[in-house]
Amino acid sequence: MFFLSLIEHTLRLSPHLLDLPLSEAIKGELESLFLDKVVANLGLCIFVNDIRSIDGGFVFPGDSASTCILKSKIWFSYFIYLGLCHAYIFCCRKR
Repeated sequence: MFFLSLIEHTLRLSPHLLDLPLSEAIKGELESLFLDKVVANLGLCIFVNDIRSIDGGFVFPGDSASTCILKSKIWFSYFIYLGLCHAYIFCCRKR
């Protein structure tokens, strides 16, 4: 079972990514943050689908990185999340 979730995230783009197109740099950073990681109450992130909106692009004082607020759709797998939870519970009961 797979499901699609809309996530709003504040993302910091390092200066070395600013020479890439904005959508490509953001998608790469999102994949490094979420891909193959378990997010609580959502499951295992398997695919960054698309970027719905990008707001901001502001720089904080004393920081050289660009920060933006974005909304993106990400695919999650719920079965693997359940399997991990059941394996953890099973291991804890054996102690």
